[in-house]
Amino acid sequence: MLRVTLALAAIVALCASATASAQDRLPGEIDPPPAVATTSGDASLLSGRTNGTGEVMIAGAAGWPWIWAQVDIAFDPAFNLGIRASLLYGSPFMAFEPGVGGEASLPMRFHVYGEDRLDLAIFATPAAVFGEAATTGQGGTAASGEFGWGLRLEGGLLAGYQALDRVTLILGAGGHLGMVNTPSASDFNLVGAAFLRAGVEGLISRDTLLFVLADGGVGFSPTRTGGPLFRESFPPVFRISLGVGYLL
Repeated sequence: MLRVTLALAAIVALCASATASAQDRLPGEIDPPPAVATTSGDASLLSGRTNGTGEVMIAGAAGWPWIWAQVDIAFDPAFNLGIRASLLYGSPFMAFEPGVGGEASLPMRFHVYGEDRLDLAIFATPAAVFGEAATTGQGGTAASGEFGWGLRLEGGLLAGYQALDRVTLILGAGGHLGMVNTPSASDFNLVGAAFLRAGVEGLISRDTLLFVLADGGVGFSPTRTGGPLFRESFPPVFRISLGVGYLL
């Protein structure tokens, strides 16, 4: 008799809980769809696999055309936000022109798909560049050492495939649109680029990963009096980063 009473009490409690939950919703309101889960809990900084809610990663890298440091914050698995500061010794827009400057950017990843070992995310990165005008297209001109600045917005699709335990392959495609300006030369221009992205992340412990990431493609530079910006109408795009990340 005691068991029957306890079973009935449990059923009543469950029904009451469900009724209360339904009453909390407004008429016509439905439950939100569940978030798309990532395929693995392994940390990732640059692939299509985002980190879990509340996780924070710090990272640093060197390569061309920069040295950078980043803090990456996972607000939830669907959205990770990075805050990156870079020291430039070349242009992050395009071409291989040397020049000194700085860049501040916000690399963002929006997770959209996770199945088996594959994760997909949309990436978007607004960035601001300032420094020698050689970094904003004035290489080889009298204004190359003057002050220049630029803005760009990158975006595209990013995949992360866990080929082995602790090893994630990165593939992506995207582009950027931007503007560059050299005030002393009264030279304001719009630029663009398209690129492919590839890399690999390897976990050496639960919280530490090593990575290499490269972008390669072509830029689109306007022709103006005195020749095209960045020396060519279609200068190459090449950027590479080798670094380490640590999950706090």
